[in-house]
Amino acid sequence: MLNKIWQFIKQLIQQLFGTKLSPTPVQQKPLPPTLTDAEYEAKFMELLEGVNQGWSRGDVAGFLIAKSLKNAELAAWLRRFGARLLETESGGDVAAVDAIESLQELAQRLLLLSRISDGELGDVARGISRELLARFPLPVVEDDGRNGNVIEAVFIGDGLGIIADITDE
Repeated sequence: MLNKIWQFIKQLIQQLFGTKLSPTPVQQKPLPPTLTDAEYEAKFMELLEGVNQGWSRGDVAGFLIAKSLKNAELAAWLRRFGARLLETESGGDVAAVDAIESLQELAQRLLLLSRISDGELGDVARGISRELLARFPLPVVEDDGRNGNVIEAVFIGDGLGIIADITDE
């Protein structure tokens, strides 16, 4: 209200004296800083950890809001991250068992995310997960002769974990 009164007084003075007072500068809202790839990766890994612990769709949405992340921006970063990851892994042979296990775990967490995340983020996560699992399939435990290859797994919450991962904890 005081602002309106002040504007009225300024206009009155301008009309009486025929002068123009300098307008008050309009403050612009600062643009949010763009995140680096390392910052996106840290936040995304935090998101995947939460998903692995059984987060729901609402938990994921709350996390994105709390971290000021937009679904589309994170999906665009994940697409670039996945392309670099798949490019690196296809360029040479990955002999380290630890590296293969890490990629398989990442693929499983991405698959979990794709199941509870709507839209572009879920689609990108699903695509990268499928590509990783196609290149580095989960270990085959046994062939029972009737049902084909069997992968030993246990259901945890909404996801699927490998027996070895559970017994190690």
